Amino acid sequence: MAGLGTSDQDLIRIIVSRSEVDLKSIKHEYESLYETPLVDAIKSECSGDYRKALVAIVEGN
Repeated sequence: MAGLGTSDQDLIRIIVSRSEVDLKSIKHEYESLYETPLVDAIKSECSGDYRKALVAIVEGN
């Protein structure tokens, strides 16, 4: 995500429609590629309740 902005539709599709097992793999792959945790990227690129919801999903809360 780093400064490129986010496509909300893509972000929602990728995160919300995945199982817990898939999210674990996605988080691992994201960190391998971008050397930063996915949750940190979400926190820096998103805001408000949208951010809170995505962070809760990614963190498994």
